[in-house]
Amino acid sequence: MKCVTDLMMIVLLGSTIILACAQQAQYPRDAGNGFKDYGVAAPAQESRGVVACKDDNDHYLVLGNTMDFLLVTDIDTEETTQYWMPEGVAGSYPYGSIMASNGKFYICHGATFMEFDPTARDWTFHEVPEGRDGCYIGFTEGPDGVIWCGGCPNTRLVSFNPETRELKDYGQMDEAEKYLSNLAVDSSGWVYGGIGTARCNIVTCNPATGEIIQLMDEADRKHGTAVVYPAEDGKVYASYGGQHYRCFEGNIEKIAKEAAGKQKSVGNIGWGNTKFALPDGRRVAAYSMPERYMKIHNPETDETKTITFDYETVGASLTSLAAGPDDKIYGSSCHPMHFFVYDVAEDKLEDWGPVPGIGGGNFCAITTQGAHLVGAEYAGGRLYDYDTARPWDPAGEGDAKNPRMLAKWHQDICRPRTALAHPDGKTVMMAGFAGYGLCGGGIGMYDLETGEELLLAADEDVLPGHSTITLQALPNGNLVGGTSISAPGGGHTTATEAELYILDWKTKKVAFRTVPVPGDGNIISIQVANDGLVYGLSGNSTFFVFDPDKQELVHSESFAEYGAVPRHALHVGPDDNLYALMSRTIVKLAMGTFEHEKLADTPVPISGGGALHKGVLYYACDTHFWSYDVPGLD
Repeated sequence: MKCVTDLMMIVLLGSTIILACAQQAQYPRDAGNGFKDYGVAAPAQESRGVVACKDDNDHYLVLGNTMDFLLVTDIDTEETTQYWMPEGVAGSYPYGSIMASNGKFYICHGATFMEFDPTARDWTFHEVPEGRDGCYIGFTEGPDGVIWCGGCPNTRLVSFNPETRELKDYGQMDEAEKYLSNLAVDSSGWVYGGIGTARCNIVTCNPATGEIIQLMDEADRKHGTAVVYPAEDGKVYASYGGQHYRCFEGNIEKIAKEAAGKQKSVGNIGWGNTKFALPDGRRVAAYSMPERYMKIHNPETDETKTITFDYETVGASLTSLAAGPDDKIYGSSCHPMHFFVYDVAEDKLEDWGPVPGIGGGNFCAITTQGAHLVGAEYAGGRLYDYDTARPWDPAGEGDAKNPRMLAKWHQDICRPRTALAHPDGKTVMMAGFAGYGLCGGGIGMYDLETGEELLLAADEDVLPGHSTITLQALPNGNLVGGTSISAPGGGHTTATEAELYILDWKTKKVAFRTVPVPGDGNIISIQVANDGLVYGLSGNSTFFVFDPDKQELVHSESFAEYGAVPRHALHVGPDDNLYALMSRTIVKLAMGTFEHEKLADTPVPISGGGALHKGVLYYACDTHFWSYDVPGLD
C-alpha cells in the first residue's frame, strides 16, 4: 500500500510548497515560557541513491534510499511502501550502496552494515563491525559474491559474505587519508581501493592473508582521489590526473588510457545516483525524493510515465536563518536544500522549495544588504542574491531569475560558514572552509553595484591553515574574523589553535591576529556590539571579549554550563545588550560589564541560529523552526 503522512503532507502551489492543513492545524505550538514551535520547515527527504531490480515474484521494483528509510516502488502497480531502518539503527545519511548479483540490496547507515531482501520486503541483516565507527562510501562485489565497502573517516575495509553471514574488518588502507571512496576486486580476489582526498592513493588488500599494500608511488600522490574499477577482463584499472594503471594479483603497472579495459557492472552506486536500468530494459530516467516522483522510460515504446509517491518524514535539517528587509525570516535546510520563509505579520511558515542547481547543498549562512538577501552555498562555493523587491523565481530565464548566482569560489570556499554585508552598503561576502582535501579557506567578496568580485586566499591574504567561520565589521569598516583549524573535507590540518584577526578594509591585509582561547580549534560566533567591542563564543563554549582599539582580550570565562555553541549564536538587541543562543539556554549579556544571566532553558536543544527580529529570537532545532520572545524586548 502507499504510505501517506498525516501531519507532513505537502501541497504544490506554483513554485511554492506550503505546509498543508494538517501541519498548520498543529503548529505553531506554544511550548511555554516564551517559546514557540512552528513545526517542520522543509518536509522533504533527500534521495541517497536509487537502484532497480526484479524480485523472485517477477515484480519490477525501484528502491530509493534516504536518511532513515527505504522506499520500494512497484513500477507496474505504482504502489510505494516505506521501510524504516531496523530497530536500534539510528538514521544517518548513506553514501553508497549496491544491488548485488544475489538479488539483495546492501547499504550502510553510519557504521551499520545492512542487507535488504526485495522479495521478502524486509531487512534481513544488520550489524556493526567490532570497534567500527564513521560511515561507508565505496561499495563493490567480488567474483565470489562477497560484498566489500570502504569507510570514512578512517579508510577501513570491510567485507560481508552473504553465504556465511560473516562481517569482517580488515583495518585501515591508509593511515593518513580519510576517504576510501571506491573499491574493485580482480578475478584473483585481490581488493583495490581508490583513496583521497588530500593525497590520492591506490592500495590493495590480499583477503587471504589480510596484508595491505600501497601500490601508488609517493611521488605520484597529489591532491584528489584515485579511481579504481573492475573490468570484464578480470583486471582492475585505476586512474588519477590523466595517468592510468592496470592492477592484478596485488601488482600495478602504468598504462596508456587506450589500454584500459571495459568496466564491469557490479551494481554499485554513489549516493547521488538517480538513474538505474531495470532487468527488462526499462529505465529509471529521473527520481526526485524531495518532490515525490519518478519517471520510468520504456525504450520499446519510447514512452515515459511519471509515478508519484509519498512518505512520512521528520523533514530536512535547518542550517541557517536571517531576518530579511521585509518583516520576514528566511532560512535554508540541507539534504535536500529547501528555502523557507516565515512571514512575521501573517504568522505563516512556507517552504519555497529548492533552488535549481544546489540539490543536496544548502545556504550555510545568509545576510542582508538593502533589499538583497544573500546566501553562501555549499557545495558549489557560490554566493547567491535574492532580490526581495522582485518575485521569487529560481527557475526563471535571464533577468527574471531570482535568486541568481553572483560569484563562485568552489576550491577556496567549498563549505561556507559565514556571510556578511559590509557597512559600505554595496559589498557582500562569504567565508568558510576550502574544498575537499584542502585546508584553509578564503574570503570571497562581491560588489553589488559594479559586479566586481575579489577572493582573499587563506594562505596568501588571510591566515595559512585557517578558515574564517565567523565574520563581522568593526565601526571603522575593518573586518574582524574568527577561524577554525579544521579541514572537514579530508584535508590535513596544519594550525593548532583558532585565531581572531583584524583585516584592514583598504589594504585587504591582516593587520592583527591573536589566540583568544588557547587550546581551542574553533571560534564559532563573534559579534561587534554597539560599544565597539568584539564578543565571541568558542568551540569549547568559552565566552570572551576583545577590544579592537587596544588589541587585547579584556574578558574570558566558560559558558559550558549553558551548552554547546551553534552557528550564528550572538545577536545585538535594540536595548544595546547582546543575546546568545546556546544549545540548551538563552543568555543575556550586558555590554560593558560582561555580566550575563540565563533567560530560559530551551525546551529542545538549539542546533542552529539565528535571527533577532522585533524582540523575538528565531532559531532551529534540527528540522523544526522555533522562536523565543525575549522578555521586555520589542
